[in-house]
Amino acid sequence: MPTERKNASIEDLRRRIQAHPNLFFTDFRGLTVGELRTLRRALQKQSSSSFMIVKNTLFGKAVSEEQRAQLAPVLQGPTGVAFTGEDIVGAAKALTQFANDSKKLRIKAGLLDGSFYDPARIEALSKVPPRKELIAKMLGSLKSPLHGIVSVLGGNHRKLVYLLQALHDKRKEAAPPAEASAEPAPAPTEVPTEGAPAEAAPAAAAETP
Repeated sequence: MPTERKNASIEDLRRRIQAHPNLFFTDFRGLTVGELRTLRRALQKQSSSSFMIVKNTLFGKAVSEEQRAQLAPVLQGPTGVAFTGEDIVGAAKALTQFANDSKKLRIKAGLLDGSFYDPARIEALSKVPPRKELIAKMLGSLKSPLHGIVSVLGGNHRKLVYLLQALHDKRKEAAPPAEASAEPAPAPTEVPTEGAPAEAAPAAAAETP
């Protein structure tokens, strides 16, 4: 491949990574053109992700040195990359489901939220309920937020993130406008009424023997 074309391909990969920084790496050997089309549709529908077959050497030049070191064992053999935005759970579900159904696609690894995910972690991620469902459940537990938080703490860390965001948004919507503080009015002073009887003074005179 001429140098200009290589540089253009590297720049294109960099733009894709910048726009969709969460990445899933797969081995697509054995998949037909039709099956690849089905995979792309599933990723787009479930997570707005795109799928691209890449050259390992060019992809390695498009990422940082730290990422290149992490991906050294991954960028071997045929590589297809799913470029994903925020919905990494949806992408994990689509890839895992397709891999189980096709018996051909193999998930190699993922770079998600800046962390390296091996196939086992990606499979675990695919079992997390969808984001919309989690938010709905958390909003339903707002009447007892402590119970909701305790329940989520025992699960996947992404559940806690979704819970906290949902609680924050809900309380922000429900917060009443700030009211100016007013000092309490002083108690009225009692004024004696004209003609009111005066208090009797204690008797001072002593009886004469």
